[in-house]
Amino acid sequence: MFCLLLFCLCEVLLHIASGTPVPLPPYDLKRISVFENATIGTVLDIVVFVGVHDQIQLVLNGSQEDRIFGFSVVNVTAANVVLTKNLNREIKDYYLVRWSYQDKGQREIPYIMKSTQVYVLDVNDNPPAFTEYPPDEKVQAVENVAVGTKLFEVSAQDPDQDLGGAVVYHLDPKNADYFAGNIVDGNRFAVSLKKQFDYQEKSIHEVNITAEDGGGVEGYEPRHHTSIQIYVEVIDVPNKPPTFLHLPYTVDMYEHLPPGTELMQVAAMDQDTGQPLPLLFSLTASQPRPDLLHRFMIDRETGVVSIVDEIDRESLLDVDGRLNLEVTVTKDAEEAEWRLNATTVIYIHVLDINDNRPGFDSGVYNGSVLENSPYAIPVTIDFPEGGIYVHDYDAFENGTFEVTIVGDGGLFYLQPGIVQNEANVLIRVKDSSKLDYEKLSVISFDIIAKETKTREQLSSRAQVTIYVEDTNDNFPKFASGFYKASVVENALFGDFVTQINASDVDSGDGGIINYYLVGSGKENFDMDEVSGVITVARGSHLDRETISKYYLTVEAKDNLGAGNRNSTQLEIDVLDYNDNVPVFQSELYESFLIENDNVPPEFRRTFVVKASSSDLPPSSDISYFIIDGDHQKNFSIDQNSGQITAATPIDYEKMDVNSTDSDYLRYFNLTVMAMSRGLHALNSTTTVIIFVEDSNDNAPEFEQQLYVGVVEENASAHTVVLQVAAADKDSTPFNGHIQYRIAHGGGDKFVITDEGVVLVGPFANLDPDQTNPRADAYNLTVMAYDDGTPRRDGKTIVHITVTDVNNKSPFFVKNIYDARVVENTDIGTVIAKTLASDSDENHELQYQILSYDEGRDEFHVLQQASAYDSWFSIDPSDGSLYVNGSADRESVEMIRLTIQVEDVNASDSSKPQIDTAQVYITITDTNDNTPEFQPPYTAETPYYLIKLREQVPTGTLLMTIRAVDRDKGENGKVHFDILSSNNSGVDLVGVDRTSGELRVKSPIDYDCEGCQWINFTVIAYDHGSPALNSSAPFYIEVEDMNDNTPVFTNLPVNKSVQVWENATLGTEVYHILAMDLDHGVYGKVGFFIDKENQEKFNVTNPNSGRVVVNGDLDREAVSNYRLWVQATDNYLDPFGERKESSEFLDIEILDVNDNAPVFSSSSLLFRVKESAAVGTLVGTVVATDADDPQSNNSKIVYYTVDGNGSDFFHIPNAESGDIRTQSSMIGLYGLYELVVIAKDLGEPSLASNFSVTIELVDENINAPVFLEPAPGALARIHELDPINTEIEELYARDEGDRGLNSEVRYRMGEDIHNDDYMFFGIRYDEETQKGYLYLAKQLKPRDGQNGKKYYKFDVIAYDLGEPGEPQKEAVFHVIVYVVSKNAKEPKFSRPHDEPAKVFEILEHTESPWKLGYLPPASYEDPEIDDPVCYYVAGGDPTKRFKVDITHSDDILFVQTNELDREEVQFYDVVVKAHNCVNSTLDTRLHYEAADLTQLLVHIQVLDINDQPPVFVNTIEEFDKEIINGTSVNYKDYVSGITVTSKVGSIVSEQVKAIDIDLPPNNHTTYSASQFVGELNYDYWEDEA
Repeated sequence: MFCLLLFCLCEVLLHIASGTPVPLPPYDLKRISVFENATIGTVLDIVVFVGVHDQIQLVLNGSQEDRIFGFSVVNVTAANVVLTKNLNREIKDYYLVRWSYQDKGQREIPYIMKSTQVYVLDVNDNPPAFTEYPPDEKVQAVENVAVGTKLFEVSAQDPDQDLGGAVVYHLDPKNADYFAGNIVDGNRFAVSLKKQFDYQEKSIHEVNITAEDGGGVEGYEPRHHTSIQIYVEVIDVPNKPPTFLHLPYTVDMYEHLPPGTELMQVAAMDQDTGQPLPLLFSLTASQPRPDLLHRFMIDRETGVVSIVDEIDRESLLDVDGRLNLEVTVTKDAEEAEWRLNATTVIYIHVLDINDNRPGFDSGVYNGSVLENSPYAIPVTIDFPEGGIYVHDYDAFENGTFEVTIVGDGGLFYLQPGIVQNEANVLIRVKDSSKLDYEKLSVISFDIIAKETKTREQLSSRAQVTIYVEDTNDNFPKFASGFYKASVVENALFGDFVTQINASDVDSGDGGIINYYLVGSGKENFDMDEVSGVITVARGSHLDRETISKYYLTVEAKDNLGAGNRNSTQLEIDVLDYNDNVPVFQSELYESFLIENDNVPPEFRRTFVVKASSSDLPPSSDISYFIIDGDHQKNFSIDQNSGQITAATPIDYEKMDVNSTDSDYLRYFNLTVMAMSRGLHALNSTTTVIIFVEDSNDNAPEFEQQLYVGVVEENASAHTVVLQVAAADKDSTPFNGHIQYRIAHGGGDKFVITDEGVVLVGPFANLDPDQTNPRADAYNLTVMAYDDGTPRRDGKTIVHITVTDVNNKSPFFVKNIYDARVVENTDIGTVIAKTLASDSDENHELQYQILSYDEGRDEFHVLQQASAYDSWFSIDPSDGSLYVNGSADRESVEMIRLTIQVEDVNASDSSKPQIDTAQVYITITDTNDNTPEFQPPYTAETPYYLIKLREQVPTGTLLMTIRAVDRDKGENGKVHFDILSSNNSGVDLVGVDRTSGELRVKSPIDYDCEGCQWINFTVIAYDHGSPALNSSAPFYIEVEDMNDNTPVFTNLPVNKSVQVWENATLGTEVYHILAMDLDHGVYGKVGFFIDKENQEKFNVTNPNSGRVVVNGDLDREAVSNYRLWVQATDNYLDPFGERKESSEFLDIEILDVNDNAPVFSSSSLLFRVKESAAVGTLVGTVVATDADDPQSNNSKIVYYTVDGNGSDFFHIPNAESGDIRTQSSMIGLYGLYELVVIAKDLGEPSLASNFSVTIELVDENINAPVFLEPAPGALARIHELDPINTEIEELYARDEGDRGLNSEVRYRMGEDIHNDDYMFFGIRYDEETQKGYLYLAKQLKPRDGQNGKKYYKFDVIAYDLGEPGEPQKEAVFHVIVYVVSKNAKEPKFSRPHDEPAKVFEILEHTESPWKLGYLPPASYEDPEIDDPVCYYVAGGDPTKRFKVDITHSDDILFVQTNELDREEVQFYDVVVKAHNCVNSTLDTRLHYEAADLTQLLVHIQVLDINDQPPVFVNTIEEFDKEIINGTSVNYKDYVSGITVTSKVGSIVSEQVKAIDIDLPPNNHTTYSASQFVGELNYDYWEDEA
């Protein structure tokens, strides 16, 4: 019947094709509905044939697209209307099916016409698709954006109807802290901020949004969903204050520097590195002299500190010439709230220049003196009161001067004659014979104070008038005209200073003398009027640092103090006492380090702490120590200079966390002590903070490189699959904070939490049969990111297997098919062949296009399926996909189809067995589009505008022109050309035809005519045929720049000048000038000397150009200098545009005669054979004189004067320096000394002596002797060892000879009868002077053909011999034993639980020391005759033990390095036995009792009395001294008693000393003693 139906259908079709009209009466209309997911073969309707009695002729009418219905004949009176193709409501939801039938046996009856309306009902078969979202799925938001602000919107569409097309949105719960979502404008999902951003906490947020439909009819159908991930990048705001760099700031400046002089530059940075703001500097305070702030200024932008007005150091004597400038740096923000600031201090030390003359407190002085006053009697100054006071307040040598008398006729002298800064000067009698009142009653003269150690030698003058007084006959007489005494500055009231006595020959009261002190400072002393004893006065103010000497006059008056008087000079030296604590320049020092865990890091600038003491040396000599805070010895300090450096690598992550650290810096809080070096040493401390900055030097690292998990395909949302874990060694909030992200492979199937837990996605469907493409396993690439800069990441692979259900449906061989078709391909052309397979035996597969999933244009924009769903069809029987319509690439370029295969012979029709596959169809293009220029070229601005600075280098990239051609392949490739130009633009710029890079072609000068604008047109061509093009105009605006270079204007002739080598510092050498045609800062020129020569020469100021001497010159060291002088414009702006020129200036150093001859080397060694004839040249000594080679000052003669070789050698020609033999030396050898004198011929003559060593070399008469290996020793090698394997050490010595005669080398002994030697070679090592026998040719297997067990050959040791000497040699017979590849490891014969072998040894026993013997190991297989070797395999990281094999094959355990019990009390050493040539040595083994190749050796280190007691819990640092030859550590305990203390009272706390030796060596006794007047140390000793 079915065949008949087909026959009839064909007949009707032929009838239609023949053109015969078929009568079609009006249709009967019937309506049916069908769900779009109805399977092929579904019965839609039953057709009942009325009036048919014979054969039915059934015809289906309508369009081709309606041919998705067919008939299935039931019998002669009925047939079923069935579905023959898949439905898709989203493509078409209504069909009008027209059909007719006729009884074939009654053709005269017309066709009966029928019509059926088919309505396709919706099912939920489409997931939502996001159609609107932020570009690149990324948005940016500033850190302080207000809570509630909308950040972005997304929108998703679902083509299904009703609930299936209703889209709801879900925000991932992990985003709930920061974000909230709500529906706006009907179906748009807006995400807003819920919690304030914190850039430091998290700079990137991943927002996961899922769009889900309602699940179809009444929500009973499965729901579909799609997820999207939007990255929110937080933009930093300037909410952190700036910070200064390179602290601390210290600068030394000379007083009276001219205004404008730059002192230094401070630097700072904005800690908001995401959006750093410009910084502005200001000076805000000056301490301790606020009035001096206005004398300094700071450049607001550059931080350059300079002088506004001169500073006088002498006005700062009260603060020791020191100022502290407070600098404030402020962020230059428009908003006031962001103008944050930071403050630091610049420590300025004003240095002295010689700007003060020595001066007197008065220009005129009047005084008196008794006639006949003896020598040294001081003159009494009556006016002004207080005597003669002189001063020069300059520092050091600038304040040192002498005082002299002019015009006194030799009557007087001054004391002191040399003054430092200030003094009271006494006029003393020098020639008393001229003091005669009757002849000379008034004397006038001048006193001159003049500097002695300065170049200026400034001076002042004062006038003195002395009146000579008449005297009686006798007056008191002192035993001396001058007395000198001393007193310690900390002396107490009543302490004895000195006693002065005078005598008077008068009797009675006239001979009774009273004593008085006169002069400045007398209030500090008391003088007994009767005894003349001088003591320290009550309330005295002795301070050596204020006044170091007192010059007093002692007056003696007879007649009970009312008579004649005489006087003498008393000089009291105030002795220094260490009473001034060292004072640091700062109470707090800070500096920065950036961590470096490989090498000790360096400070950004030299880090020095500095303290000073006003005491005298050695009390003022300061030593520096780090006394606290450096527990790991990370830092060292130079005890002399105070420079602190890092001593070890510093790892930020290993440092302690500082809880108060707000900017995430960790720091070392060191206490540095400055200690004076004198007796009664004093100390002070300062705090040193060393901040360590974390560098993001560690990337996150996962614990595993691969994680494997399993999940069932029906697992619910948020099911935990596994957890990954990564760690970042960095520990700061940014560098160490880890965020996880699934970078690839997860799709919407899996998500990951902040803790690294991988979960099933909230709407994931893991069924492999419902996954497209089909997937029963997932490889996720999981990334771990830190928040550091630069950001580092780590990744791992997560492999997740989805366990499947039992499913026997057919399946496609491939999940995805790719096809390509030209848009004009003929209908019917097959473009792809799909293939499915079914494991069932009885299967019948039918194919159909299930759905048009997506069609996208070349920009990947989704298109409606109606635009392309008629282009392709599939053969239901074989799966061939063919062209069914005309494709248009411009509309759709890529189409994805879902095809379905069904086993129509399924046994259970209620459960269709189907599978689907994806077909991707790519439609290729024809050339029908012109290139389109891209922004900034737009329809509103159809041109390009470029701004360009003149004189940019040729090749500079101006921009990259982009033009897009929508065509593909060659049709879409674009190249460029410049079409025209108004001013030779073609010559000035060029475009790369391929890349579109627009570059400068030749120099562009703003100043040339018409060069301010360059205009031209660029044309873009495609590569199609024919080619299409478009054009765009370009306008280039040229900007002016600093294009003039400084030019030197007054260089000397030949660029050369001269200066004497003894020129003093500051001597001007030359004044260089230059000009720059630019204006403003670009025309301001500064001069700089190359750094290489700045030690000797420099410019006084960058803008002066005056080249001066800056260091000591020595013509003999350097006679000519070539200075490179650089002239730089805009030199004050370190970051601005600059131009510079350089010229050399040759400086010739003129000579003075100041050098003696110098021998060419510090020592000479000549060699001569003992058989050398008399007169043989031994060698030549050469001396040079650095003085002028054209004068006698550099001409030299030689002669010998001394030495044990003077009998055998001499210099016969004084001018040559040749040393020759002068007698026979047969039988002699060794070293002989000869002293040679080199003398120049200058006036006066200068000479140098030189010791020459001459070695008498003996003849080569001795052959080498082998020391290693021992005679008969057996070398071993494994038969599988590779070439170059080292086998044996060879060591021979030639003891009897010297030089080359004793140098030994090695070679193989060749043997024409035995080729064993050819398998080996010898490699010589210069350092060890040994030969190393190695395998040079691969050995044959020992048990194979031509294999050997032993190889025998000779090696030869030969000496090199002096040239002309015969070589001597020695032969060693070598036997190499070949170890079989089957050799096994030897084992010790011991139980598994045998205790360790125990040895004892006293600490500090001299090494090597034989501890004892070990039991031997042997092979279990008696057939193995390989040698056994032993080595220390573990427990000895410091290499203190070894295993030796004696000549009798005993196993000896040896100590190789000295042991210290206080460091390690015992060692557990693992000894390993192994096949000598069949093992790899591992020295890091742990003892395994079950491993019989190991033996445990326990070494107990015994104590000796080697440690002295050490006091603990003292209040001062201990010193280390050597007392009676014994090194001990002692500390001072300070205590005191009152005058009322009783005998037996406790004087001090309990003292305690410890001794780290063991009993009885650590038992300690105590004793003590104290002596007034001298320091006596008792020392202790233990009883051992």
